[in-house]
Amino acid sequence: MTTVNEVMGQLPFPPDEKKPKHIRKEEYIDSIYPPAAPEFSDLTRIIVSTDKLFLGTYQLAPGGSFNPPDLHPGDETYYILDGTLTQQNAVNGQVIRAYQGDSIWMPREAWHKAFNFEDDILRILFLIAPKAWDEKIPPDDYPHGDDIKEYKGKHNTKYAVLPPIAKPTRIGTTDDIGRWPMNGPEGRKDPRLFYTIHEEDKLLNIYGPDNPMLIKFFVSNDVMHMGEFILPAGGKGPRLSEVDVHKGDCILFVRKGPVTVYLPETQEAFIVNEEDTMFLPEGTPYRLMNFTAKPVKVIFGIAPEL
Repeated sequence: MTTVNEVMGQLPFPPDEKKPKHIRKEEYIDSIYPPAAPEFSDLTRIIVSTDKLFLGTYQLAPGGSFNPPDLHPGDETYYILDGTLTQQNAVNGQVIRAYQGDSIWMPREAWHKAFNFEDDILRILFLIAPKAWDEKIPPDDYPHGDDIKEYKGKHNTKYAVLPPIAKPTRIGTTDDIGRWPMNGPEGRKDPRLFYTIHEEDKLLNIYGPDNPMLIKFFVSNDVMHMGEFILPAGGKGPRLSEVDVHKGDCILFVRKGPVTVYLPETQEAFIVNEEDTMFLPEGTPYRLMNFTAKPVKVIFGIAPEL
């Protein structure tokens, strides 16, 4: 059985051996978090772990949560695949909700804990960059014990009182790529707030003058980019995107498909089915192709640079 420790930074390949790979959902690595407390755990499926990013899914049953709270030395972005997430910041007392199709961004070193207060399964696709954990994988040593800032919390008085915080609202433009939903370094300052990106909060853009494709950025900052590629159907042949290539590692998680990923340099084609993932190392040119009769949707994650 493969463990989390064995694959960290090595999945699907070590840093000096990377190449494109279609990763089928049957190949995902199953684990629980935290392993030391299975009665307070989520079901985690690890998909990709390179020296630049970490991608996976996790699942909570109705009424479930994981404990202790978790944190990472990298930023983390969620995309809600199914269900409704209630996410608690254990130190500053912030609680947010996100629904199917929504996303949330959590700056590095923000202690977080997920709850499923609904009667449906909660499934989340997560992206962490540049790394998920330091020496201890995963950490199970939340330093404050049962000390969480919350309604009638036993130790609330020891925490600083935060001033009223206004929700940022603005209209995004192409120039906001790299600073959405806000500038990364600014968002990593205390109190390290969570940011919910509902459908109306996604940063919209169009890619390609000849073969236009809709892009919805959930998060775009100095260490990661995560969002949706939406490629329509129709045309004189298969609908396809323009050639794209990234300065960082790229993952393509198919939400609605299948999607054909074409590599023009090698003329390889990969038919990637729903909930499968395509891994593309930095510098790999590719195109998305839609041979179906409906729009296809791909959740992308790129780190560190577009």
